[in-house]
Amino acid sequence: MRMSEVTDWMVSFYDISFANLTFLDISSCLQITCKGLAVFGNNCKSLVHLKRNIPPPQPSEPSDDGEAIVIADTMPGLQQLEMGYGRFTDIGLNALLTKCKNLTHLDILGCWSLKFEGDLEERCERLAEFKGPWDDDYENPDLSGSDGDDVDEGVETFPGDLEFSDLDFD
Repeated sequence: MRMSEVTDWMVSFYDISFANLTFLDISSCLQITCKGLAVFGNNCKSLVHLKRNIPPPQPSEPSDDGEAIVIADTMPGLQQLEMGYGRFTDIGLNALLTKCKNLTHLDILGCWSLKFEGDLEERCERLAEFKGPWDDDYENPDLSGSDGDDVDEGVETFPGDLEFSDLDFD
């Protein structure tokens, strides 16, 4: 479902179909909110791996622990969780670490609202795999799937080339 236009209503309508789901990637599904996450959590009791990466937030967007708390409350069996660019704070991270007791892999790249007060950073570092808010794929080539030598092989670039995010489609 990654990057789809699935909505909370659609998730609610088909909730019975998710009973045996073990892996779910709802990254960039921006129409799914806490309500849809709760439906998944309440109906996907076999879920062990969730990807909920979103586009980087705008600087003006406020922090919001809602999604992290819903995931913690309804998906306690998670072993692997990706919440890249989530807007949650230490409150949401604490809920995830406390309630998802089977968690072994956590990726919170770009979750810039975190301060890691208390023992949060230590608890994260105890996980088998932890990617923090300021980690970079280039620090660990194995995670990026590239050795770095072939990144731009055969691609000619010029100064001032536009990035995808620079394009205006309106």
